[in-house]
Amino acid sequence: MAREKLHVTIGQVKIGRAGQSLHAILGSCVGIGFLFPQRGIFGLAHCLLSKSNTTSDEISGRHVDSAIASLASLMELTPPDRRKLRVFLAGGANMTMPEDTDPARLVGSTNANFAKQAVKDAGFRIQHDDLGGVLGRQVKINCDDGTYSISTIPRLGG
Repeated sequence: MAREKLHVTIGQVKIGRAGQSLHAILGSCVGIGFLFPQRGIFGLAHCLLSKSNTTSDEISGRHVDSAIASLASLMELTPPDRRKLRVFLAGGANMTMPEDTDPARLVGSTNANFAKQAVKDAGFRIQHDDLGGVLGRQVKINCDDGTYSISTIPRLGG
């Protein structure tokens, strides 16, 4: 049986269940994966930027902080669930590396560093992260069993 592919594009947050898979292509954006195999529900956010300037109950993945709250809401997580959840982070690459710019100030680095701290501050533990560098990532979550893969995308043109 073929799985339904759910593509998570920039600024989106989606959840999946058995029979589905979640997919994202990331560059400087950060992908946040929430895995809860005990309940058979999985989530993926595709975050363009780190911190939002406003607080809202709107479901959004545009900013890392909003995406964490949105995933928790969509997955109906309770405080005790936070200890059972498996979380991974991917992306945050510095796709353009200007010679005169401190890498720590680039969008990818800012997103990656903020995401690590924001996930911890929200009470979740990061199981795995694949952040930084200069290569994009492809993320896939198999919602049948909760396995996931993160692979790098080769740079084109040198």
